[in-house]
Amino acid sequence: MDEFRLLGPLEVVVDGEPIQLAAAKPRALLALLLLNRNRVVPTERLIDELWGEQPPSRATKTLQVYVSQLRKALGPERLVTRPPGYELRVVEGEFDVDRFETLAAAAREQLSAGNLRAAAKGLKEALDLWRGPALREFRSEPFGEPAAARLEDLRLGVIEDRLQAELDAGTTAGLIPQLEELVAAQPFRDRPRELLMRALYRAGRQADALDLYRRTRDLYVNELGIEPGPELQELEQAVLRQDDALRSPAPPPRQPGEAPPGPAPRRRRTLLLVSVLGAALVAAAVAAALVHRGGHHGHHAPTPQGNPGLRSFVFKLENFLAQSRDGRLEVKRVIGGALGCTLSPQAALARLDNVQGNRQSLLQQLAALNVPAGDAPLRASDLLQKAIRVSIAADGLYRDWLRTRAGCRGRPPPPETQRADAHATALKRKFLVAFDPLARRFGRRVWKADEF
Repeated sequence: MDEFRLLGPLEVVVDGEPIQLAAAKPRALLALLLLNRNRVVPTERLIDELWGEQPPSRATKTLQVYVSQLRKALGPERLVTRPPGYELRVVEGEFDVDRFETLAAAAREQLSAGNLRAAAKGLKEALDLWRGPALREFRSEPFGEPAAARLEDLRLGVIEDRLQAELDAGTTAGLIPQLEELVAAQPFRDRPRELLMRALYRAGRQADALDLYRRTRDLYVNELGIEPGPELQELEQAVLRQDDALRSPAPPPRQPGEAPPGPAPRRRRTLLLVSVLGAALVAAAVAAALVHRGGHHGHHAPTPQGNPGLRSFVFKLENFLAQSRDGRLEVKRVIGGALGCTLSPQAALARLDNVQGNRQSLLQQLAALNVPAGDAPLRASDLLQKAIRVSIAADGLYRDWLRTRAGCRGRPPPPETQRADAHATALKRKFLVAFDPLARRFGRRVWKADEF
């Protein structure tokens, strides 16, 4: 069986033999097709994802050359031409991302059934497929950073589920160093801190658990300007009152043939919720990684329950992006009209002033938005505000240019405008890394950096 591996450096095995693909762009094309396996990816989108906003003049021909190289390496039946683009055919078990998804989903079913040790074993098996950071060599490609971030978020979710399963199964002291390392690596991720507080409490270190909460609060308030989320706050109160629910001794060994005991009602609800949310994330972010990022709707995953604040935040940001898109289209029309002599500098300046006013209003709305706790929404809000500010600064440069442009034969926009545009685009791409996984969780539209 052939194998395709993306959970680490890109590797391909065909008929038992490793395939060497030395050139960077054909490797990037293969990674992109793997992320969109078994569906047609339009040629236009492939060009956009491989070269961004400034493709080479012969991009279509160059893409055809890369496709031909991949066909020679993989076989003509593997990579087929289907209008309006190409489809990479991958069967069950060939792709490590698919295997990761399958193993994680099966382990989460064990978790929901209360089979904690079986769940921990299955989640570890899924994590063992990772050979290093995913898509590291493609981070400079337009598609690389968002796709890598989504896969990394899934990996972290499985790590957290494994630690949760082991903690609930009775393992405590051995998990504390692992959780401390995870908290250090992901300082603004709530769940590792919650798990570490529970582990410390169960290890008889109540003071250390409370000190961890205090340090967490100091970090969040000083760095993010927010209080810890309600789950962490409730956990602190439970530790203070020494709530019996925090103690979870390991269950006694089952006798041969004995049916596994069901979890207590309260824990069963928690485990079911973890399973549902985990399955939704896997379905929305791995199976549909990069699907229709160029302007189509993502898969409509079930709405996560119990977090209306996050849902409202995502929906409002989608509305802001739609408004911002209209402003960007207007700027393109205005600058194009001024360069093409269909708009006088005075008319173009007046229309650009309208866009500037709308963007200032949008920035004020965004600054007043209630941002829920969590690293992703906070980072998304911050990066979107920064992107809007940089876009406003770029507008100002275009306005200055229009004021000095006497007519159609006036000087073109200065190089500073292009640098400002590039800066705004880079910030928008970073914003999408944080926002797109949230949008997919609620079945919302995902965006490209040049759309808003």
